[in-house]
Amino acid sequence: MRDVRSSPHLPAGGIEMPSSLTWLDHDAAAHARSTTLLALLDQPETRDELGIGGIRDALSDQLFPGTSVIQTRLRYMLLLPRLFIGLEASKVRARDFAERARQDELALNDRLADEEGAFGRDSGHKLKRLASSVYWAGMRSWGILARPGSQQDYFSAIAQIRSDRSSKLARDDGMEDLEPTAQTWHASLEKLVAPSALEEGSLSLTAEEARFIREQWKIHHPHTLLVWLAQDEVRLKECADARFPWLHPQMSTAPQPLRDLVEHARRFSGLAHGAALVYNLALAEASGNEDRRKEYSHALAAWIDGVPASGIGDWNVERFWEQVERAGRPVHARTREFVDAWLKLVRTGHADSPQSRKLVRDRERALKRTLSRFNAENLDRWGGASGLGVLNYRWGITRRHLADLLHGLEAA
Repeated sequence: MRDVRSSPHLPAGGIEMPSSLTWLDHDAAAHARSTTLLALLDQPETRDELGIGGIRDALSDQLFPGTSVIQTRLRYMLLLPRLFIGLEASKVRARDFAERARQDELALNDRLADEEGAFGRDSGHKLKRLASSVYWAGMRSWGILARPGSQQDYFSAIAQIRSDRSSKLARDDGMEDLEPTAQTWHASLEKLVAPSALEEGSLSLTAEEARFIREQWKIHHPHTLLVWLAQDEVRLKECADARFPWLHPQMSTAPQPLRDLVEHARRFSGLAHGAALVYNLALAEASGNEDRRKEYSHALAAWIDGVPASGIGDWNVERFWEQVERAGRPVHARTREFVDAWLKLVRTGHADSPQSRKLVRDRERALKRTLSRFNAENLDRWGGASGLGVLNYRWGITRRHLADLLHGLEAA
């Protein structure tokens, strides 16, 4: 007889808690299945093969707004605005502004090259996507960038920005405006981040910078997990060992709305991982890869073993969909139908069945059409594992940002 129990840090009911499943019997087959599942949970693959990325992003935006999986270090949120503030005040011609910004940003990358998480460490000046494009939406979300529009819109408007600033400075009473950068960037940035910060080659926040960012989070996203974690230094420290947000030691003390959101995220993460296992198992069977078929068959069996303790049985899915829609990201009706159909199969004991294979096969074909890996001519495009990355809702980069924030606060 098998018994799958949660770790002490796991909220009641945990469908797929990496490194937290405890197998209490000595059944060799069961042990093999659990070992296989835990190994697969470590897969870094993040491809969205079954089209559920919109749901993942909707929950991520509610938990950790302004973040992105391709961000690296938190101080870029301040260094980049300081770079642009300096350029706005320079005599660089408007038509040359975008190219000069690129060159200055590449030079900044050179100075930061020895820092962990620095952009362009490997590609150097051949870097195609600069940090500014990665952080642009986040700077606006946190109230650091006050201007609407894309980065390209900003570059195109430089002449107008300068004109507006000149008009603002020429006040009727002859007094100098003390906040000349407020129309584009937060009014505090020019004093908060000295120009010398661009020369120092450091991605470590100062204490003042850390407090500023934390305050911006509180102002613009007051009821998020990001803010709740950041407001207490003990909670910040405990983020380091929490592999997923729901495994944070103090999650049970969070406000009820946050606990509800995290619990929805946890259950959907587990549900999505089960569908990914079926997807890869179906591909292994279609391609005749017997080794992979056994691997995914064992992993799916282990996943199914954990379903009774997962909370899926009494999960209020209508409230889940209501939670998802709060982000203002519409979920396509077919995506919702797919998730609901997969959940029904799991609840009725048909997770490992011809119906489940047909469900994922039809879903992937509807998304990819002629490029579907289930088409005979495309089977060799499957590398043996795809779409297995466990949804953590940008927790990896958020945890890095929170570590940077804590380091800055402790520098006081």
